[in-house]
Amino acid sequence: MNISVMTVSFPLDVETMEEVKQLIAEAKTVDKADYTSLLSIAELTDFYTKGFCVLAYDDNSDQLVGVLTSIDRIATLDFEWSSVVLPSVRRLGIGERLVTELVRNLELRAAAADIALTPESSEAGKQLLHKFGYTYDFSERTMVADAEKVELNSEVEVSQYSDEESEVVGVLVSAFGDTEEEAKELIAFNTQTPNRHLMIAKRQAEVVGTVTIVDDGEKLWVTGLAVHENARGKGVATYLLNWSKNEANRMERASVYLDVETDNEQALSIYEKSGFTTVSNTHFYKKR
Repeated sequence: MNISVMTVSFPLDVETMEEVKQLIAEAKTVDKADYTSLLSIAELTDFYTKGFCVLAYDDNSDQLVGVLTSIDRIATLDFEWSSVVLPSVRRLGIGERLVTELVRNLELRAAAADIALTPESSEAGKQLLHKFGYTYDFSERTMVADAEKVELNSEVEVSQYSDEESEVVGVLVSAFGDTEEEAKELIAFNTQTPNRHLMIAKRQAEVVGTVTIVDDGEKLWVTGLAVHENARGKGVATYLLNWSKNEANRMERASVYLDVETDNEQALSIYEKSGFTTVSNTHFYKKR
């Protein structure tokens, strides 16, 4: 089999997107993995997405047999990437060629760092990453809850972010340990990207929490949920999760999704008590 490998920038055209979707559908039947999420499919046709895609085609059939997506989500030259090869043509070195092209592109773009995502069940993926010098860093669970109308506590008020930058920076620094500059970059990304909506939670007129909802057209995602340390234990996180379920219900989405680090036991407990269940596990690898 003769394979051609090429790199294309985002956004992907309609025809290429259909080829990618067909490939991941075939891979899912074998791997039982959510490559739609791993490859950030919802972002690949967005003009605001920064990064690139590596495609591998069979020269004889002109069929897409491998794809790798690499996204610089907040434009800081920190790339997140994942790849998948058509099950019927694995063990032919296509994965190695995809990653080799990735490495070349990261060097051309002067990448500051990169992190690789692979399904927990993918032994071949882990072996490929080890071959290129990547080692395990951490794991995340993807969790889901049904969209539904939930009665909300009137002590907390959720509204669209407007000019509360300093208060939200304080929440993010307190909750995540971010620097002020990192917090401002995250705020800018979540307010300037069209399908993202940065929300704030106030209690007694004070900003005590924040969450961003991401509408990918089929699902509603919750990300960046943070509560200031001075407001923890008062039900703010649970309120924001229930508010998100209400919002998904209002938008006629069936479910709300979120990602959480596997070792974040406190967050996991809150999510599980709020009705979220785990649907997949993803391992993250960094090059040392």
